[in-house]
Amino acid sequence: MSEEDPGPVVQRLIFGARARTLRVAARFELEDANDALGWYRGKLSKIENGMLATKPAEVNAMLGKYGVSGLAAEEMRRLAAEARRTAAPERVADSARQYVALERAAAEVRMVYGEVPGMFQTSEFARAQLMRSPVVLGAQVTGWAEARQERGERLKAQSGQRVWAVLGEAALYWEVGGKDVLRRQLERLCELSELPNVSLRLFPFAAGASPGVSCPFTLLFIEPAQAHIAYTETLTGADYIKTTGAYSVAFEEAEVLALSEDNTRAALVRRINDLG
Repeated sequence: MSEEDPGPVVQRLIFGARARTLRVAARFELEDANDALGWYRGKLSKIENGMLATKPAEVNAMLGKYGVSGLAAEEMRRLAAEARRTAAPERVADSARQYVALERAAAEVRMVYGEVPGMFQTSEFARAQLMRSPVVLGAQVTGWAEARQERGERLKAQSGQRVWAVLGEAALYWEVGGKDVLRRQLERLCELSELPNVSLRLFPFAAGASPGVSCPFTLLFIEPAQAHIAYTETLTGADYIKTTGAYSVAFEEAEVLALSEDNTRAALVRRINDLG
């Protein structure tokens, strides 16, 4: 997938956002439009939220109801066709496949984690973590671990993407894979924190509790679709949440209490030296 091609997951979001704009311009309420199209309850909502691709006949039906023709109609048909494509395979869990596509396309990524997030992990740290997972097969570990490191490498080449991360201090002490693996992982964090498009800040023990540190999440902004999405993971699945207000507040509160970027790097260096 090229940088110019955001892929079908993002194209569904773009199509849905534009479909919503056309419906509103045609003075249709959501349920009224859904009924007028003769669709099952909730189908149009799924389309507008980027959760469901549309067939050519469905696109034409929408355009007809909304009175859209000419170049605007052709653009919608093109977007719908791109959204129907099969996504390129990713070396990640099924539950994370959509997330990786969204992360790649996001203009802004904001996250609060109690441990080192996948985007920042070295392959050896990720391998040690994945080997402990009860839901990851042994044959999948190496590929998935390498894919996590590759996501971090993209940050170096993708200066248009901004990342803000707040990381719980405990992450500096969990010896995933042993002392040497942890030391190299912290060195990786130092390296990434020096990038102009990355802000990494440590949430110290002394700051007390934080909803984000105990319940980690990522906030994504997909600019072409003007979509804000919160992403959360469980052991066996993931949730994509479009009502992001509470997550934005939790991120801002964690950021206020976190160490500065310079003090974060100093804390990382001290811990690296402690690990020898």
